[in-house]
Amino acid sequence: MKKISAVLLVLVLVGSVAFAGFTGSASAELGYDFDTGAYGFANLTDLAVDLVFHEALGEAKGEGDVYAEIKASVKFTFNNGNEGSLHKADQIDVSGSISSAKIIGDGWYVGIKSALDAPNFAKSAIDSNKRAQVNNDLGYTRAKLTDYADVQASQWIKKNAGVEVGFKDFVGSIGLVGNSTAGTYKVYGSVTTPAFDVADGVKVQIGGAGYAADTGFGASGSVKGSVTNDDLTASFAADAIYDGGLKADAVAKVVYDPVTVDAYYATGLYYNKVDQAVPHYLSAKVSFAIDKINVAVTGKDLVNTQDLSAEATFAATEELDVTVSGGYTLNGGAWNAGGAVEYAAEKFTVTADATYDSTGALEINAGVESETLVNGATLYANYGVDDILTEKGTVTVGVEIAF
Repeated sequence: MKKISAVLLVLVLVGSVAFAGFTGSASAELGYDFDTGAYGFANLTDLAVDLVFHEALGEAKGEGDVYAEIKASVKFTFNNGNEGSLHKADQIDVSGSISSAKIIGDGWYVGIKSALDAPNFAKSAIDSNKRAQVNNDLGYTRAKLTDYADVQASQWIKKNAGVEVGFKDFVGSIGLVGNSTAGTYKVYGSVTTPAFDVADGVKVQIGGAGYAADTGFGASGSVKGSVTNDDLTASFAADAIYDGGLKADAVAKVVYDPVTVDAYYATGLYYNKVDQAVPHYLSAKVSFAIDKINVAVTGKDLVNTQDLSAEATFAATEELDVTVSGGYTLNGGAWNAGGAVEYAAEKFTVTADATYDSTGALEINAGVESETLVNGATLYANYGVDDILTEKGTVTVGVEIAF
């Protein structure tokens, strides 16, 4: 192997400061709470800054049939994480990473940066959970992130220090740590294959990982595939994990025009690696379109609470959509029914919805919004009440200017 003879270091500094993102908004609202009697103006401002003062990119690459390559970057940044406030010391950060460090040959490579996480192929397309990312100095919280149900093998089959190996689209890794004096050890391995054509229109990919240690052992297996022909498109994926017990999840989607079917099963429900304490979770959704009507029927937690719901949206005109919906929980008997309308005119959009549930509560929301009446501003007016039968609700009018 020839000695590494080419070293490239690129320093990027555009106009002294490079903005990766800078957004902000200011709004004024005038509201009245008919139940508490509170009224008046509220002024809110928000700034989200992701500012790169300096970024350096480093790369070194050898020559010959077998050569070494390394890539890295370092950044000096300011990022307030959408928190509104711009004066916290911990918002200034220096970060750096080596993105790749490999010995490369003809059709193969060895990466020395780390071992690879256990493969994870299955994730629900139906079941989601919003979590608040922002709880800022202004005193309000926004639901910014949406997590989808997912049992991730890497939560139990944890990698350790090691190397990555690639050969003709096969990717694997091996890790090894231990202490001969103390008698401790851990051997880890993972592998992911390319997608194989197993039949006409049928592809399958598999993966797996496992470890053996003085404290025990664990393993995971993953598979995903697709089927495509003139009339039908289908995909599936599954992950199974054994680490002192069996955990698994599987997802499937079938499209047979005009019907789409989604399904998800997990031995336990997890959002963002957090156990929701719901065993044997099963959900399914069927959606289809008939002329101007879109219909969706969903069943969540079908093994336990059996939460069923249906929604139909009718495009009455180009401007007007009408939606009716309802839900019923077989285990417990809770139910709800409601409807919504949306009218999108040239200058404004009007929305209204109502939901009545088995507790006897009637929730009402109505609003109008325009982004065109005043160029560069959003004008809005809203009325909302959790239960109009027992409460009077709150009315709010406001304007927001954002960049």
